[in-house]
Amino acid sequence: DSPAFTACEMYASASVVLRVALSAGDPEELSTALEAAIRATLPGAAPISVDTADGEHVVHVGVPSVHVLAGLRGAVLSGEFDATLSQALNQALTLSTAEPAVGDAVTLRGLVKRPALNGSAGEVLSVGEAGGRCLVRLSDGSRLLAQPANLALRVEAKVDRSESAAQFEASAAALDTLTPHQQQALAELQAGAGAEQDLHLRAPAGAGKTFVALHAALSTLRTARGSRVLFVARNEALALFAAAWLARRCPAGARRRRLLGRIDLLHEPIGRGPCSLRAVRGRVERRWPAAAAEEYSLLLVDEAHHLYDNAASRAAIERLVGPRTRRLLLSDVSQAVARSIAYPAGAADVHFSEVVRCSRRIVAGAMAFQLGGEAKLLTRCHHESTGPPLRSFLFDAEREEDGGGGGGGGGGSSSRFERYARHCMRALEHATCLFPRLALHNRVALVVPDATFREGLAASLAPLLAPRGLGLATA
Repeated sequence: DSPAFTACEMYASASVVLRVALSAGDPEELSTALEAAIRATLPGAAPISVDTADGEHVVHVGVPSVHVLAGLRGAVLSGEFDATLSQALNQALTLSTAEPAVGDAVTLRGLVKRPALNGSAGEVLSVGEAGGRCLVRLSDGSRLLAQPANLALRVEAKVDRSESAAQFEASAAALDTLTPHQQQALAELQAGAGAEQDLHLRAPAGAGKTFVALHAALSTLRTARGSRVLFVARNEALALFAAAWLARRCPAGARRRRLLGRIDLLHEPIGRGPCSLRAVRGRVERRWPAAAAEEYSLLLVDEAHHLYDNAASRAAIERLVGPRTRRLLLSDVSQAVARSIAYPAGAADVHFSEVVRCSRRIVAGAMAFQLGGEAKLLTRCHHESTGPPLRSFLFDAEREEDGGGGGGGGGGSSSRFERYARHCMRALEHATCLFPRLALHNRVALVVPDATFREGLAASLAPLLAPRGLGLATA
């Protein structure tokens, strides 16, 4: 029988495309001003080009580091970037309006009797008032009459959030540059590799453990002739990401094929054993079982706190360790701190505490749920991005007007899950309003207390999701 293959896409380069809709002005003049405004608004980023198409300005922004990416992401998703960019454009441009129209966004200028209002933003409510003046409503709600000569068209910049969110996701996956903190951890890993020592990298969620470990694996593949790497993860998607990341760092063609021929993957179900990889038309494909070959030089185990906490998966992994195999274990410090996990003895610990993936707001909020006592206070954020605010949907599950008692069985339990389902839909509707063109597939997680709660919520939520073409999957 022919072997079965499955595939995953390789990732794109690290850049972000912003689609900016501008409310007024000459397209060519606006393009020049837009590039200058973005350079001033995003220090460290490099606009590659600004193109105009279908009334929108398409800005290609180079992303040199996760620090720049996090700042741009937070500003765009919170709406702050729109406001800052609009302000910079209006400072650079003065667009006269000889014949204002109702609804025009304008800026006051040249007022002599009330100079403090110059620069204020407003909207034209009516034209042709006494003396040919226009009635303008200012941003604070007040109104005044102004001559057309005292009004300049105001440029309003609107970035497409849906496309930007997808761009940020792809760019984060494509970045190669390590932070200084990660570089220090990689140096420790490489020093341990030189000593042929097992290593255990312990860090909080979002610190970039996988990213650093993949750099270490790539270094092994490039410097040790004939070396072979086995990447182990409980989660299939994580294993596929690792394969695509490694493949992307090697030129297409024979070199990429040779590199992938030295990498195997192992993911759940662990008992199925490792699979081998190959590149086919820009895709990474898997094949079971992996071809029998020499022992692995490096066995990289991600989510080791899960895999080594299970006797069956631990035994299956350890059977793949040869006399000259070096282990590199990655574990989450918070998830492992309160459990007695049988890790292999003798591994040297490497710690780091700087979170890269999450905003400062998420890091602070997560501490309420993080184990580890005072040690969790050492967790810090690599960048200064606060991140967009989180929207809360608070409700009393037992006291809404449609009645229903506690969490027991019967009708009370059913109505309770129906209430939860309704509020889940409110949250989804909020997300779709913010990102109307962003697919929700693999981007929304519902975290519940236990399997029983999941079953009850799923039964009530599924009928509400179906008309929208949505369904639930087990993460």
